[in-house]
Amino acid sequence: MNFQDVFIIIVLYKTRLEDSITIQSLNESLDESITLMVFDNSPEKQYHLSYFKYNKFDIHYFNDCSNPGLSFAYNLALSNAIDKNYKWLLLLDQDTTITTEYIKELMSLDVERIPEKVVSIMPHVVSTLNHKLIAPVRMFKGGICRPVVLESGVSQKSISGINSGTLLSVSFMSAINGFSSSYSLDMLDHWYFREIKRNDKEIYLLNSNIKQELSIYGNFEENLSVSRYYQLLNAENHFLKEDGIISFILFKARLVYRFFKQLSYKNNKYSRITLSTIFHFSQIK
Repeated sequence: MNFQDVFIIIVLYKTRLEDSITIQSLNESLDESITLMVFDNSPEKQYHLSYFKYNKFDIHYFNDCSNPGLSFAYNLALSNAIDKNYKWLLLLDQDTTITTEYIKELMSLDVERIPEKVVSIMPHVVSTLNHKLIAPVRMFKGGICRPVVLESGVSQKSISGINSGTLLSVSFMSAINGFSSSYSLDMLDHWYFREIKRNDKEIYLLNSNIKQELSIYGNFEENLSVSRYYQLLNAENHFLKEDGIISFILFKARLVYRFFKQLSYKNNKYSRITLSTIFHFSQIK
């Protein structure tokens, strides 16, 4: 694989580019200069130039203070990738530790020998906080996700993962009309992995690891604000409703367990939001 075939987007939120773990680790792991799209969802524009050079990167900078989310940013990147005839789209957020092993494995990958049905390439992802495996995961009915250890190569199992570090085929994403606007942030990754399965396409799993900081890991109440939980719950609710009635009912049962767990939280708004969702069969208003 050649970086000339890969369109790369990094999405920022309230973080300067130079403070991003992703850009720092990517700079250390690369042996060459590359071009990046940086989409900044921060409330205030952080850079006044649309094009500038930073370390090994030629930056194309975009800012939207309204914070339209990931799907909007990814669709802008996809549109640019289509216009410039890129084959792959690499998604990155600001909190990913890119490893040299990951970069080397990507660069040594002979994409011409990968089956045509492969439309996604993804690494193993490990939590920066507790070093546990985050992805790949098996997603079961009701939205239950369980990390799974698999050998590298074309996955024989139906798997899902996270956005950052994942490469997606530009032609495939174009064929399914881009990233769904129904998932501006949460569950977007699970949505396109579900679309891969529904379209009878395949995923190639790398042997290498990257590390990721996720807000839902660790102390839930400290790391996920009430407003962010509200947003997450809406996305979960919509995703599992789309997944079918059995999956949706199982999700409701999981929420009952979550509700009782959240009763021990200092802030009772978490449990109240969960309880409200249990007894409503549409998105939270």
